[in-house]
Amino acid sequence: MMGKIAKGGSFGGCVDYVTRKKKDKPDGSPCDEWRLIDWKDVSVIEGREDIIKSFEDNRDLNPALKNPVGHISLNFHANDKNKIDDNKMVEIARKYMDRMGIVDTPYIVVRHLDKEYPHCHIVFSRIDNHAETISDKNDFDRNRKVCLDLTKEYGLHISEGKRQTNVNKLRGTEKIRYEIFNAVEEVWNDKSVYALEQFEARLKAAGVGIEYKCRRGSNEVQGLWYTRKGKRFAASKIDRRFSLGNITKHLAQNKPLHPQSRWLYADGTIVPFYKYAGVKLSPSQVKDYTAGQTIRLDGCSGDYSTLYIRFNPDRLVPSIYSSNPDLVRSATSNSQDTSMRFSHVSVCGVQPQDEGFAHGSALPDDFKLWLRRHPGLTIDEARTRYREEQKAKRRRQGPKLH
Repeated sequence: MMGKIAKGGSFGGCVDYVTRKKKDKPDGSPCDEWRLIDWKDVSVIEGREDIIKSFEDNRDLNPALKNPVGHISLNFHANDKNKIDDNKMVEIARKYMDRMGIVDTPYIVVRHLDKEYPHCHIVFSRIDNHAETISDKNDFDRNRKVCLDLTKEYGLHISEGKRQTNVNKLRGTEKIRYEIFNAVEEVWNDKSVYALEQFEARLKAAGVGIEYKCRRGSNEVQGLWYTRKGKRFAASKIDRRFSLGNITKHLAQNKPLHPQSRWLYADGTIVPFYKYAGVKLSPSQVKDYTAGQTIRLDGCSGDYSTLYIRFNPDRLVPSIYSSNPDLVRSATSNSQDTSMRFSHVSVCGVQPQDEGFAHGSALPDDFKLWLRRHPGLTIDEARTRYREEQKAKRRRQGPKLH
């Protein structure tokens, strides 16, 4: 069972669609491709006109709401055809609405009979009977969970997704949509594709185009559409995985690494990371880091709550500082700055140790104090000088007597 959510502004248009008005018989009677199987708080005596009027009455309770029409299609697998009669479909639809918070509001449930798989359409008012708006917060994620829970509860077939769809049996726009899905899916699974230009070229060869959507009044790319045979679909209408952001992250995982560093790609660009020392990086921090800039992380676990991270192009690894490395060179010799740079970084649960000095392991107190007195040194420089001083100190003290 899968649910498809839509919202709109016309109750008339939505009701006409689910009741197949365009397919009415010449005498005005409805066609045989649908039937009304459940309703609440709407009048159905005069057919469509009464249903629409009932919905409009609720719209008047909050006329400022932009999209008061709720429309959800519940689609069951063809394997469940003999399990889903009208009564069972109504029972499931009611549970679905209750768990989605669609309560105390007018609705109708219309079953369609024009497909091989059982499915129905729920039309409801997003303005409930108390003039409150039915929330759509996280409704796509909630929809996915509720559908899966009901599928398991009723012992229904759990589909593996669009891959099982027989495209040859589809027609029109729906067929084109699945053709796009199959083309994008094939390129998505090709590990040799790691750049957006390659991704776009492969799709073009398969007859699928990409159009980019920019923020109004600027050239900033916000998303994309997929095109085929004169039709255009938003990425979310194909599959939520195939949004611009998800594709960018996915392709980055396919990108070949530099032969000498796992922190650098073969083309010289910096590998991003998204979490360190218990702190999740913001998109702007990820962007700045991959541009070679220093980023600041607050609330870190370990010896220092604030850390600075910058990619080290000489050593081909990230370097971590306890104070801003962009300022340390201007510090005076008596500064109390505690700058410290490490040759490795702990990311995504990987914590390489650097002889006891890597972040996440305790730093000796006397070494910390020594660092405060000698700001601006790399870990190698600091370690070498500190050890030399310790050896010299032991020589001056002479051998230990037992």
